[in-house]
Amino acid sequence: METQTEAGTETLESDETAKASASRRRVRPLLFGGGALLCAALATVGVLFATHSGNDKNGAAAKRHAPTIPVTYQIAGRGTAQISYAGPGGRLHTVSAHLPWRGGANLTAGGAPAVVSIVLGKEGGNATCSVSLHGKVVQRATAYGSYGRANCRTPLARTTR
Repeated sequence: METQTEAGTETLESDETAKASASRRRVRPLLFGGGALLCAALATVGVLFATHSGNDKNGAAAKRHAPTIPVTYQIAGRGTAQISYAGPGGRLHTVSAHLPWRGGANLTAGGAPAVVSIVLGKEGGNATCSVSLHGKVVQRATAYGSYGRANCRTPLARTTR
C-alpha cells in the first residue's frame, strides 16, 4: 500500500507483512546459532573419536609393535675412525673408536634405513664398513687415505629377510 506525503510516496506494510518480516528476523539468528551448535557438536565427537581410537577400555593407548630387523654394523681396519650409525628408533649416533669396531641395533622394518658411515683420521689408512641384516652382509664399502670416507646404507623393507 502506498500513501502520499509531502516528502514523496511512502510504502506502508500491512500488519501481516510486518509480522512475517519480524518473524523471519527472529528465525535467522536461531538457524545460524543452531548450525553453529551442530558444527561444534560434530567437531567434539570427531575429537573424542580421534583421541580414543586405538585405546583399550581403560583409555590407555594400545601399543602397536612393528616388526624389527636385527642389524649389525662392522668396521674392519686399524687406527681410529669417526663412526656414525643408525641406532634404536633410527636415531643417528656418532662415536670415535679404535678399529676394529662392531655395533648393532634392532631397527623398525619399513622405517629409517640401516646406515653406517666412517671417516678416517689425518693419518689415513683404510677401513671397510659393512651392514648385516639377520646376520647376512648386504652392504660393504671401503675408505682409503687421509680423511677417507665410506658409507654403507640399506633400506629396511617390511619383507627383508
